[in-house]
Amino acid sequence: MHSLLPISRSVKLAILASLGLGAAAPAFAGPAPALDCDAASLQLLVSDATVVSATLKNTSTGRSYCRVDGYITTEGPGPTPNQVKFMLSLPTAFASRYYFVGLGGSAGYVPEPPEKLLEQGYAIAGTDAGSPTPGIDWTFAWDRTKALDYAKRGVHLTTEVTQDLTNAFYGVEQRGGKYANRYAGKLGHKYREKLDKHGGKHGDRVYTYMQGCSGGGRMGQVSAMWYPSDFDGIVAAAPGLDTNNQLFFGKIAKRILDNPNAWVSPEQLKQLEALVVQQWDDADGVQDGLIWDHTVVDMDLAALGLFNPDQLETLRLITEGMDDFGQRYPGYSLANPIGWSSFLLGSTPPPWSLNPADGKLPPAAYFIFDSQSRALFGPDYDFTASFDFNDPADVNGWHNTFEQVYSGSGTAHPEDMQRFKRAGGKIIYWHGTADNGISVNGMTQFYDELARQNQGYMRTGKFARLFLVPGVLHCAGGIGPQDVDDHALDALTRWVEKGQAPRQLVANSAPGATPTRSFLLCPYPQTAVFKDRGRGADVNDASSWRCALMPRSKTDTRQQSD
Repeated sequence: MHSLLPISRSVKLAILASLGLGAAAPAFAGPAPALDCDAASLQLLVSDATVVSATLKNTSTGRSYCRVDGYITTEGPGPTPNQVKFMLSLPTAFASRYYFVGLGGSAGYVPEPPEKLLEQGYAIAGTDAGSPTPGIDWTFAWDRTKALDYAKRGVHLTTEVTQDLTNAFYGVEQRGGKYANRYAGKLGHKYREKLDKHGGKHGDRVYTYMQGCSGGGRMGQVSAMWYPSDFDGIVAAAPGLDTNNQLFFGKIAKRILDNPNAWVSPEQLKQLEALVVQQWDDADGVQDGLIWDHTVVDMDLAALGLFNPDQLETLRLITEGMDDFGQRYPGYSLANPIGWSSFLLGSTPPPWSLNPADGKLPPAAYFIFDSQSRALFGPDYDFTASFDFNDPADVNGWHNTFEQVYSGSGTAHPEDMQRFKRAGGKIIYWHGTADNGISVNGMTQFYDELARQNQGYMRTGKFARLFLVPGVLHCAGGIGPQDVDDHALDALTRWVEKGQAPRQLVANSAPGATPTRSFLLCPYPQTAVFKDRGRGADVNDASSWRCALMPRSKTDTRQQSD
């Protein structure tokens, strides 16, 4: 646990007495800064981190904030130490909210603070998670120290340090929470007098949040399971919950590489999507170009006459999923298959080229499985030549090695959410039904099991809610709403701070989209259905829709009623 350095009371009082205040009084209800934006002074407040710099900056609208950069040195299980870099942005006008930026893919960079949230008074933190490579490059994990940092250690350690610094910067001593008495008896009466004079409040509450999608959602999920007191609330969008998701990527890529005739073109997928929408669009009560409940789609692909037998087998694999030697992963929704080209199949047939200038790049699935395989088995490992999906030793060996290397960050188990629940945490999941990277069916399977373990959806909804979002690809893109994250975070803060659980979300199409549209999003296992059929209502207005239980749902009908 990171804490204040054990320096003497007299030394600490002398340090604090020499510190001035930050910028002007805040526009929010939170406390004013009690310390200057000074790296040397902040360094004295944390023992297990190095504060590299602290710089006063301004947003584009002139809001001032203190940007702190630093790192934590970690050791083991590999032979060499690692540096986990972090940033912390502390606004002069503080709303008593702390926000951690979850990063997708292989992380690998320190994120910039979202200016919109700085404007709203959030203190904002983020980390590279100990990874040196951004994008979808996990080869660094051959160094097992970096692998553990990326898996779970890096986010947790930087969360502790940046929350310590946040509370010290604003002079917050939370009572009854995870920071209770951390500063009590150490800062002295002169420090408290300074807080009283300049607006700080002994006992102020700082609410802590985390938000991310894909790998960023995974960061939130790992935090909830392993470090349940790190955050009061988490938004986990399309989170990576299953090791076999990446194993499935490899199976799809290997099939196409070994049998180029099995590749399905983007034009064929476009035709398929048009036929799917034509047949199933009005299942929600109106034709609006969207399939709201992806579970209703049931088509005989062979009867369409669009695909050769090898292609049909590829499509069956994608939609039915993997079940090999005990390793399982659910298939993808057929509601919006057009997104499969970029993530699963590639825009051009094999042979693929790793040179972008050739215009024949493989799909993301290839890059991810290749990179992870080299992380697990060495930088020279070539899955295209060495891996056999018909060999149980290869399949189970890959799964088991992944679980060992990324300890605590492989397959998520619903029972591991109980400590987060007992700690009073709240989590909002959301997932695009057209997700072309992480199957929405994997998300619903996880949540169904979570509900089973918590005696139904109503009880589960007291701490965890899932919203399915039609037409959205992996994290963003597609024909669905594009600002779900903003509304999910707003809903989460109301839930955590006021006890108002989200009964629905309303999200919007991308700016400039035609037509402009708002979307009603319902807590699973409900879905939106059109309520004004035949009355001239506007399908593009969320108020024309209502939430109803998914008609094909086999789940408990005791949905959230609060």
